[in-house]
Amino acid sequence: MGDGLTAADLDEIERRLRRALDVAPQPWVEFLETREGTGGGSFVRLGEDPELDQEMYVDIHVGTDKWSSPDSRLDEVVDFIGHAPGDVRRLLQEVRRLRDEPA
Repeated sequence: MGDGLTAADLDEIERRLRRALDVAPQPWVEFLETREGTGGGSFVRLGEDPELDQEMYVDIHVGTDKWSSPDSRLDEVVDFIGHAPGDVRRLLQEVRRLRDEPA
């Protein structure tokens, strides 16, 4: 399986995750304007202090079109981003666990 992920690849993914979380601490919690009616745009809150303005906003540009919140097409992207740190961490753990199992 020459095209598979190497241990070095997994380590690099984990390094990128750690570096991103150093800048934008967990938890990442998504707030979707189309579901919660936040009174503004959908965003991902970063960190544990809801009083501290640490937020990530997403717009998507497709050609000359711009999708901005509360466009419901962004919901899946914002939801994915909000779950990404935990999902990546769990996927790394599972890959490493499966590699450690005897064949």
